[in-house]
Amino acid sequence: MNDLMLSEETALDVNIQREESFMSTSELAEALDVGESTVKRAVEELRPVLGGLSRNKQGGYLFTETQATQIKQEIQKHHNLSSRQIDKVSTEQEENQMIAQAFTILQRRLTEAQKEVEKLKPAAAFAYQICSSKDAIDIGNCAKVLNRNIGRNRLFELLRNKKILQPDNIPYQKYIDAGYFRVIETKYVIPSGETKISLKTLVLQKGVAYINKLLKEAVND
Repeated sequence: MNDLMLSEETALDVNIQREESFMSTSELAEALDVGESTVKRAVEELRPVLGGLSRNKQGGYLFTETQATQIKQEIQKHHNLSSRQIDKVSTEQEENQMIAQAFTILQRRLTEAQKEVEKLKPAAAFAYQICSSKDAIDIGNCAKVLNRNIGRNRLFELLRNKKILQPDNIPYQKYIDAGYFRVIETKYVIPSGETKISLKTLVLQKGVAYINKLLKEAVND
């Protein structure tokens, strides 16, 4: 009966030891492709932080995964280990660190992307206003859509000074041909009852973008 209990305790002890993985000095040195003396020097340097070290029957050190990682990092400071050698002793602790770093980098990039989206919002709003307009808008509404602190009359003046509009506020033909403007006829009745016809300048979507560019250049100048 006592022999049976002893056997069970021995088996239990063996199972507990097997659950924790250890690496010997020679195994760690082989994995890193360095001499055992290099590993031993690293151990001496890290003695205060490694904690208790297990030993095998021959008296050599046995390292846990965490200790092996610490030793490897110490050796890396003085040796140019290849990525293959580093991978040989990659531990769960290191993998968790890499995952945490990856999440940090991802979060930073998401924040940067969000900032870029915020920068693009005004341009997107401007594009929406243009696209949601009808085929063409008059100069007054163009000034409102651009929202650049310029009113209808000042915009007319600017376009005349740029030789885009003629003195009567009708575009020069080349700007009509370019698809920036359209000129339409409007009818109105004077007090005498007579119907008159006048020409009105409308700005097409392409023209709004062109005027917006002119206003940006004017600000920079």
